[in-house]
Amino acid sequence: MDSTLTRLARRAFALLALAAAPALAANHELTVNSISPGPLKVACSNVEQDANLVAPGASPSDYWEGRPTNDQPHYIDQILAQPSTAFQFDVPVPDNRRLYVGHAGEAVRYVAFICYPTAKDNPDPDYTLPETGDLVPHMQQPGEAPRVLTRDQLAAYLGSGPTGNTTPVPLPLIVYSHGLGGSPISSGYVQSMVQLAAQGFIVAGAFHGDPRFSKIRVEDLSQVLNVLANFDRMVEMTMIRPLSLKVMLDRLLADPTYGAAVDQGRIGGFGASLGGMAMVGLAGGSFSTNLDGGSCDEPQHDPRIKAVFGYVPYGGQHFAPAFCAQQAGARAVNVPYLAMSGTADTTAPLDVMQQAVNNFSNTRYLVELVDGQHELRPEDAGVLFTWMVTFYDAYLHVPTDPTAMARFIRMDQVAAGGRENHMVTDVHVPFANTNGETTALEFYNTFLGHYFMAAGQDEINGILAGAAGPGWQLTGQSFKVWPSMPSDTSLSAVAPVCRFYGVPAGGPNSHFFTASSSECALVKRNGGWFYEGIGFYEMPVDSSGQCPAGYLQVLRAYNNDAAKNNSNHRFTTSDSTWREMGQRGWAMEGTSMCARP
Repeated sequence: MDSTLTRLARRAFALLALAAAPALAANHELTVNSISPGPLKVACSNVEQDANLVAPGASPSDYWEGRPTNDQPHYIDQILAQPSTAFQFDVPVPDNRRLYVGHAGEAVRYVAFICYPTAKDNPDPDYTLPETGDLVPHMQQPGEAPRVLTRDQLAAYLGSGPTGNTTPVPLPLIVYSHGLGGSPISSGYVQSMVQLAAQGFIVAGAFHGDPRFSKIRVEDLSQVLNVLANFDRMVEMTMIRPLSLKVMLDRLLADPTYGAAVDQGRIGGFGASLGGMAMVGLAGGSFSTNLDGGSCDEPQHDPRIKAVFGYVPYGGQHFAPAFCAQQAGARAVNVPYLAMSGTADTTAPLDVMQQAVNNFSNTRYLVELVDGQHELRPEDAGVLFTWMVTFYDAYLHVPTDPTAMARFIRMDQVAAGGRENHMVTDVHVPFANTNGETTALEFYNTFLGHYFMAAGQDEINGILAGAAGPGWQLTGQSFKVWPSMPSDTSLSAVAPVCRFYGVPAGGPNSHFFTASSSECALVKRNGGWFYEGIGFYEMPVDSSGQCPAGYLQVLRAYNNDAAKNNSNHRFTTSDSTWREMGQRGWAMEGTSMCARP
């Protein structure tokens, strides 16, 4: 490279470094307080039990959790006092003995536990669960329909007079899957379902009864020999979980009372431990069906589920990935998923689940619980519920919480007296475009090591067809832009984004974008970059380098390679991606512009 090009490259670098002065703020940087307990009264489905039906030597929880005693199988349907009122259903198991070694071709009985918001004056008494003493609030009475919340009853909560409208209020539904060896009414789970319902959700969880399919216990999951000895039964157990949840959802939506009470466009999923794995399956993932992940099969998927929260989700072990070799089966997960994992969890190791999260094809987050193990401590409940409810409200677009997304994209930690927690992985895939928006897609060139944002469909198609040369591939990251100035007057602050290319001016084989009019003028004036015109339109940062509430900060990183005339910039709305670039030696230049989620 001759001395003239060297001077041009260094001058171009200098002026871009000057523009990097704005604050190095990231998206997820706020510590927030925990949310308040839900304001709604809650009722739950009938799970009344007859103590006379419990076998000698057995306990009620043996039936809840499906544990055999004295070689006798147990399940909750055997001790129900009101079986005709309880929510029961049969799951037809596919006739595939490779995947369902013990129950292929059979119909397996299941029971579900459902909690839901109800009227302030619901007259039904609470039910005290045997053995634990935990309460089921306002339990559905024998022969009665569930007392779901009506529009008239909602008006009473809001302080307005009677409306006379007795139709159910359509509420978002959470399909709930407990951990291995648990049940929806085991301590910890029953309280979490009730609290989630108090926040305005219908919550439905199946009694998985895992020991009916496999004798493996949660403490065995980190042990190679135990997993190996029980692997065929473990495959059946993991495959039947998403299947049972899908059938439960079918039945729930077909029920005349529950079906009318569910907002069928706002269905989410929750899974704890092995339940988190089940949710990966429902969301599109594939499961390992041999120990090393070399054999990979699809469990039951359910596209009705629009967002998933996994608490200490099981992603397998280092010796046995849950989602096929290299967690490749996770790539088909196509709904937003937030995983919350403990840094000291040896049962569901964080780094194993993180590999799966990184492979998800849609919006993906991972929140770490510092020193957290495979547990839910009461003191961590505020952390869990604040992340979970805010995430659901944001990604299920719950209309009663219109600012949820604006809050969620700023959250790094919840201060609730529990474990320290931080957002460590964040990749948001934009929502559907509105108001004339389009989506700018990120490409990476494997030969140049360069990144590039393409906003026009013709240009995107051309790059994919090889018109820009070999080596270009989509990274899966993107953000929203406008191809022209939006007509909406509330968006009058949107500005043109200048697009520059280095080669015609003797600069690098790279593009540079800026929404700053002063930076655009500076780059034009100083040379080293050729001005190609307006690339797209975007909201600029304010005078302090910040974005308006509800906007994602588009972060800029620079590869520090001006001396070789090889400058390149990466633009991303992902803090974790930005940090990764810094770890690779790139300069973390700060917020360059602002994108709508």
